[in-house]
Amino acid sequence: MSGLDLIYQRSSCHVHEMEHPAPDKQKLKRILQSVMSAPDHGNIKPWHIVVVETEHVPTMCESMCNAWLDNAGHIDPTRVRRLTSYLKDAPMVVLVSANIAEPHAVSRRDQVLAAAAGCQNILLAAEQEKVAAVWYSTDAAELPKVHQLFGLTEKQEPVAFIILGTKKELRIKKRSDVANHCYKWVGNEQLTTLFE
Repeated sequence: MSGLDLIYQRSSCHVHEMEHPAPDKQKLKRILQSVMSAPDHGNIKPWHIVVVETEHVPTMCESMCNAWLDNAGHIDPTRVRRLTSYLKDAPMVVLVSANIAEPHAVSRRDQVLAAAAGCQNILLAAEQEKVAAVWYSTDAAELPKVHQLFGLTEKQEPVAFIILGTKKELRIKKRSDVANHCYKWVGNEQLTTLFE
């Protein structure tokens, strides 16, 4: 499979579309090594990765749910439980955060985007390794007690939970045409269609 085919055929597998086992340590190392190839303005390497292995996932979900409920009284408890129950059957959870260097000439935003680019690389590497993966983001990770739960410092900003497991079946998602999103700049405030 060519590099572009890998990208074109990559497809997220939701938790109910994956099963155990999670990738073993060797495969996981190959997948996570991909973050080191993400764009990184300033060569900061702003990646902080916490892996929750299978046996600790239920405890993580319960702790996260409690932390969220304790810190976000305005959120519907049913929604909280639904979001955390989505994770409880995950074979493996990977929390990717941006390890922010401040003060620094490279903006905080660029450092967070470098961490996000690392997440995309993880998804592509997982596809290459035939591992089921999905990028799952939730503001639960930004609440103070959840931050502490994962041992994060104030300079480590959560970007995404990535779930890894085994694909139940091959799934290829139909893609739309990028032409609908592309324009050519031809002068001040003037855009035309890039692809006919």
